[in-house]
Amino acid sequence: MSKFIVAQHNAEGRLILAVCDKEIHGKKFADKNAVLDLSSKFYDGEEEDAEAVEKLVMRAYTINAVGKNAVAAVVKLGLAAKEDIKAVAGVPHVQILML
Repeated sequence: MSKFIVAQHNAEGRLILAVCDKEIHGKKFADKNAVLDLSSKFYDGEEEDAEAVEKLVMRAYTINAVGKNAVAAVVKLGLAAKEDIKAVAGVPHVQILML
């Protein structure tokens, strides 16, 4: 079963989530267009399973999902489409704003 690191942030009463696959947490990925720094404080959170992540993302205003499993989880919930997914150094990520 997939494990995730989930950081919860509050901005003006809105939940902002940073979700990444546990195995890539703390690493940095870069290519010529962008950098994903999963060692930054923004991604510093608690270990959660898929069920907990599903409950949290449904309450979130903004979601940053990084890694194959994290991105697959938000796609499975219908919050992102495959064409929304970007990659940095081969690591998939998606940003979602819930309106």
